[in-house]
This record gives sequence, structure tokens and C-alpha cells, in this order.
Amino acid sequence: MDKNRTLRSFRIDSLPVINAYIGGCGLPAIFGRFIPGKPSRKIPSAGILLFLLRNIMLSGFPLYKLSEWAGDYMPELLGIGMAPRISDAINDDRIGRALDELFLADRATMLTTIALRVIAGYRLDLRCFHNDSTTVTFHGAYRRKPKFDKSPARILRGFNKDHRPDLKQLVFNLVVCADGAVPVHFKLHDGNVTDDTTHTQTWDCLRELAGRPDFIYVADSKLCTTHNMSHIARSGGKFITVMPRTRKEYHLFIQWARENPVRGQPLWYRHQSPRNGSDRYHGYESGSFISEEGYRIIWIRSSQKQKIDAQTRKDRLKKTQEHLRALSLGLNKYSLKTRKAIRERLEKILAEHNMQEFLDCRIIAARKREKIKSARGRPGPNARYKHIQKTYYRLEWSVDDNSLRKAANADGFFPLITNIGDLDMKQILRHYKYQPNLEKRHAYLKSVLEVAPMRLKTPERIEALLFLYYLALMIYGLMERDMRAAMKKNGLRSIPIYPENRECRRPSAERILESLERISRHELRENGEVKEIFFDAPNGLQKEVLKLLEIPLTYYSAAALDIP
Repeated sequence: MDKNRTLRSFRIDSLPVINAYIGGCGLPAIFGRFIPGKPSRKIPSAGILLFLLRNIMLSGFPLYKLSEWAGDYMPELLGIGMAPRISDAINDDRIGRALDELFLADRATMLTTIALRVIAGYRLDLRCFHNDSTTVTFHGAYRRKPKFDKSPARILRGFNKDHRPDLKQLVFNLVVCADGAVPVHFKLHDGNVTDDTTHTQTWDCLRELAGRPDFIYVADSKLCTTHNMSHIARSGGKFITVMPRTRKEYHLFIQWARENPVRGQPLWYRHQSPRNGSDRYHGYESGSFISEEGYRIIWIRSSQKQKIDAQTRKDRLKKTQEHLRALSLGLNKYSLKTRKAIRERLEKILAEHNMQEFLDCRIIAARKREKIKSARGRPGPNARYKHIQKTYYRLEWSVDDNSLRKAANADGFFPLITNIGDLDMKQILRHYKYQPNLEKRHAYLKSVLEVAPMRLKTPERIEALLFLYYLALMIYGLMERDMRAAMKKNGLRSIPIYPENRECRRPSAERILESLERISRHELRENGEVKEIFFDAPNGLQKEVLKLLEIPLTYYSAAALDIP
């Protein structure tokens, strides 16, 4: 009898690592509790949703060709059982029904349950939270009539942070703790909601999550309203935010600093990096400069911002002078023949670039006596002429060097406002400068996880899917936190996780998952029957990554078949 031998390979890659975090967060039990599904279904809706979560974290095109994508991986590691064909287990209808059930579930309680499990299981430090929002942009038309009695967040036009005001959006509000920037709370809002209206609700949720109000709440300038700050202060909370330039306290200090040069107290020196360079921070605080609500205002001066402010003013001055030269060439022609018209155009140019105080402009008039023909027609021997006085204008300007020097005295300052009295300026600054770690989570959402374009039509399913994206960000945060803590514990400054074995001091979740690619399980089949199973052995870097994350190597061996 002829032997028909074939070799079938299934990818493992980083699925055991992702599954370890899904289990560590208690997601299978929590999803099974809140989304029980129907007993008649082959695969529970909870299993479908966790399959989608794995797809979001591993696929470069989430929700696209799911059955083909799943067919390359070990079915046991995807949480969808051992269906004869992946297409029998994964189809669009089943995915859609599972998302509908997630939308109808009590996601608020579900979110709190997951957060409490993560906080307790991974021992997260909740002394400080950071809040910020971004927008998820959508193309196309979306119906306004709800599919269920429960209404989803509305996809509307608003202030688009992707710089696409022509498109509709949803507002994705995210909170991370200052312990590894792990997401612990999120809320989806209508596309036209402004950030200043979301902070009180977000802070109340965090108070319930932390079980106390005395944590530090850090947010951007949208927190700086009397209502928001008073709500936190009256409830026993602490906040740090940036005071916007629209407040009168800002203008009072800037005017004072221009006349009274102040350097401030040295606070922090950030060493040079290839991307941002070095930065020196100085702080200034005075009882003469407090907010109208009575809160502290700490004026931070950044050497990088000081250079940027000076260069920005220089560029604006150069561009303004270019416009003035163009205006000068166009005088006494068309609509620029009167002093009033010239003055209006001049003021418009200066206001457009905010250069009124730095340029001294003068419109100079000169009268000239000219001879013109009294009548129409060609000039001839009997032509008569008359003399008239005609006014011509020219434009002169000069740079006010004294005003420029005074403006430079206030370069680099930005104000932090807080109600915390027992922390010095350096501690306040360090708390605030952790904010970019939250912005990195938004960058992951849009670049690594590729949240847009969204391949769904119904707002209910979109809202449910964005809940899964939040969970993916949470697992990313936990993975990075564990990796960096393990490196510190083992005395490792870096690991060669970059391409070409280049060293990396702070491995991102994206790089961690990429490093575990190209690990597979192989089945040798003879006449359709499995005769032998063998696994690719992890290389040196992969073994080190797994060791740091405390993932047993048995997950990449035959024992993986018995791991749920």
C-alpha cells in the first residue's frame, strides 16, 4: 500500500503569552458570567469574543478574513475548540451575534470587575491616575435609529484629533495608572462630546475603583475649569493639570515675567535622547500668583520649550516681514490707493501673525503734482492740460528690539495648577511628565492595533468591538510592565529585541510579540492519520523573553496540547 505523507504546520507564535494574560485577567470566567450565550450554540459567545481579542492583538488586519487567519494557528490556543473546519466555527453571523450580546451586556459592571481583578492580581499601584482622550474616526453614513432599546454612543462630527473635521467620530476616553501605564478604565462618548464635560464622571468612577478619593488625578488643560477642579477638591481628591492660555492668570504672569526676568529653581535634568534631546526644567512659585479659585500655580520653564518659543517667534517675524514687503509692492494700485484701505490690510497682517507689539509700521504719504489732459482723445498741438495733486503712499517698518528682548524673558514657561500642598515643585512636575506614557497607549490603538478603518456598519457592534480594543491595550500595558520589572530584577539594562539584534532598554508589547514569531507545531500525517507531532524549539532570545515573562517553555511543546 502506498504511503501518502503530508506535513501540516500550525503557528504558535505569541499565543501562549497572550493566553496567559487573558487567564491572568480572569477574562474567560468574567466573559462567561456576563455573556452566558445560548446552550444550543456550538461555540459560546464568550469564546468568540476572546477569539476576537486574540485576533486584534495579533492580526495586522483585525476582523478581516478571520477563518483564513485562524486556520494558520493551533485551534486549541484560539479558544474555539476543535471544529473540523475553522470556517464552521468562525463566520460573520456568529461574530456579529457575539458582538451584539457584548453590547447588551452590563459592560460597566463588567469593566469594573475586570479592573478589580487586574488591580488585585498584578498588584497595581493606584496612587496616581492619568486621563486623556482621543478620537476614532469613521467613514460613511451610520444610521441613527437604535437597533435595540439600549442606545449606543453616537457617531457624530466634533473636534477631531486626527485632523479630519470632515469625518464623523467617537471619543475614546482612557485612564491609566502611573504603575506601568496600565489602562484601568475607559469610556466611549458621543463624537461631539468635549473633554471638559467628562472629567467629573471619570473621577467618580476612579474613586469607586480605588476605594478612596485621595489619589492624584492628572489630565490636560480641559480639566482646568472651576466646576471640575472644585468637584475633585470638595470630594477630597487631588489633581494636577495645565492651565490654559485663555485664563487671565496666564496673561498676568507672562506680562510680569517680561518686565521681571526670572529663571526659577532648578528641578530636573532629562538626559539627551536621539529623538528629543536633553531638557532642563526650572520652577517658580509665588503667593502673588495663585488661581482665582485659590489653587497653587507652578510655573515650569523648559529649555526645549524656550528654544521652540524663540524659534517660533523668529519664524513669525520673518513671515510677517515677507507679507509686508508684498504689501509694499502693491501700494497705490487697485484697492490699495487710500490710507484707510492700506491700514486695514496692514492690521490684518499683523494680527494674523500676532506681531503688533514687535513691529513699528508707518504709512508715509507723498503728494506729487502731475499734468494730465483736460479732454479725452489723443494729444495734439491744440491739446489742453491741467495740473492736479496726487497722493502716493509707501510703507516703512522697523523691529522693536526692546519688545523682543522682553518677550524672550517669558519664553519656555507653562503653568501647572494643583490643589496638592504637601508635594514640592519637582514632585508635581514628575507626576505631570508621566502623561506621555498615556499618549503612547493612544498611539498603540491607532498604529499597532489599527483601530481604523472600522469594518463594521452598526454602531452597537462598533461600541462592543472598541471594548475589546480597550482590553487589548490593558494586556499590552501589563505585558510591558512585567517585562520591564523582570529586566530590572535580573539586572538587565537591555535585551536584543530590535531587528538585527539591536539592544532595547524598554521593550514594547509590539516588539515582545514580534520576537516570539516563527514558532510552530508540525504534524506528519500518513494517509490522513497523524503519525508524529513535533515543535520548533524557541531560540535564545525567545527563551529569554519567555523566562522574563514567566511563561513556561512547556507551552511550546507537546504539553501545550493539554493546556486549556
